Amino acid sequence: MANTKIVLNDGLTLFKEVVANTTATIDPASMATVTGSLSSGLTVTGAAFGDHVILTAPYDLQGVIASGFVSAANTVKVSFFNPTGGTIDLASGSYKILVVRF
Repeated sequence: MANTKIVLNDGLTLFKEVVANTTATIDPASMATVTGSLSSGLTVTGAAFGDHVILTAPYDLQGVIASGFVSAANTVKVSFFNPTGGTIDLASGSYKILVVRF
């Protein structure tokens, strides 16, 4: 992607570059209370250690915490954690993934 900066009103740069802006279909495993799930590696060209992953779910996460991270060069994984008092089985969905470099 082109080098894209977001500059704040005070002149500070929020981030230097949008590395990738993509979507991926993820079907999280059913999670019992206080357990988690990890997606398989998603190919995100240009993603590198130190980059930040911003994740947008396509539906209500029902209390589940989802976060994305770079697990290897060009690879992003999404972790899910269910801190609620019951089992949650999220549907398959198309997640938006934005990778930025500071």
